[in-house]
Amino acid sequence: MLTIGVEPPHLRSAVATANRIRDRLSGSASESWSTELRQDGALRAVIDFRHALGSATVEDFGGLVETPPGLTGETRWDALIAAVVEDELATRDVPPPHWTNEKKRFVRPLWYLSDNRELHEWELAAAPEAFVRHGVIAAKEEFEGS
Repeated sequence: MLTIGVEPPHLRSAVATANRIRDRLSGSASESWSTELRQDGALRAVIDFRHALGSATVEDFGGLVETPPGLTGETRWDALIAAVVEDELATRDVPPPHWTNEKKRFVRPLWYLSDNRELHEWELAAAPEAFVRHGVIAAKEEFEGS
């Protein structure tokens, strides 16, 4: 039985998230969006994905992360998806899927989520281990938007 207003789990999977990010960054979501709005849209997709992982049942969780997502066209976003998956699985004491360790899912030099250099020290101090490992420097609190 499907509850009205709730998306099926596969619509919030890593695969669907990567597709949404690619669409938003490429401008196919809206040709009139500025670069900043496209980046915000991509970040919104990651926040939604993180929420879906956090609220997934044990039965649904595997379906959200098992299939390797396609690449977004920007390594930093691919690294962020892998970091989110790895971090959430660490909270469940479950090993991450093999695709999170693919070289193309790590970014160097480090990518600070915020463009504001004054936040970089805080981001580094508050970044989950999986994020730092993937080269994405972002505080966990930056993904708690609604």
